[in-house]
Amino acid sequence: MPHRGYSFVATRPKTLVLPRRGYATRRGKALFRGLGVFRTFAPMEFELPLVEEKVKPHQVTTLHLVSALAFLVAGLIIAVYNYTIPLWGGALLVAGLLLTGFTIFKNKWVTGNGNTPMRIAELIVAATVAIYSFIMHWKFPMGIFSVLSAAIIFALYWERKGSSALYIHISDKGVNLPVTSRKRFLPWYEIDQVVLRYDTLTIDCYNNQLFQFDMLDHNIDAQQFEAYCAAQVAANIDKRHEEWAGF
Repeated sequence: MPHRGYSFVATRPKTLVLPRRGYATRRGKALFRGLGVFRTFAPMEFELPLVEEKVKPHQVTTLHLVSALAFLVAGLIIAVYNYTIPLWGGALLVAGLLLTGFTIFKNKWVTGNGNTPMRIAELIVAATVAIYSFIMHWKFPMGIFSVLSAAIIFALYWERKGSSALYIHISDKGVNLPVTSRKRFLPWYEIDQVVLRYDTLTIDCYNNQLFQFDMLDHNIDAQQFEAYCAAQVAANIDKRHEEWAGF
């Protein structure tokens, strides 16, 4: 009678049987080389929640300071060199000083509950200057504040998505890393070992790359998870040799 899920049938007397997890649409077979183990499996998927944030506080702070710097420089230039609208320059100068002060001395509030209102205020100021510069044919400030307005709009969108948790998705195809990682996807033939210990996921690659992630609370069985990953590494090791042969 066939086992459900993962069944390891070894040449040794001891047999390890793992319960099915996820879903199964087909069955496959692969040779677990090096251990003399023959593996029969159903496709599986793991989703591991991470502690890591998609949008980090220093990233939020940086764009606020960039906006403040743009307001300060533009306000100073207008106040000193433009005699028709010196009050506009003074207003921009004050806005830049206030934004700098809030960002430095009230950083926790600015990167928390106050972030969205501050972004909207920055967008209004930047868009107003960009439109006025367009009307007056001031190409340089028009370009700077148009780019700044676009960056603030993108920041509003990105920071709203930033509240969602990050995940690592692991399946028969490979490992999908979060958007904050320097690499987004790892095929199994690039991986040497995957270890899940003390809520820390470690992925060791054959090219000496090492990825480590802190995880949130989860109900994943570490022994079953590591056995699955080891089986996938062994089943795809031939593709690694094929990659090397291509060089």
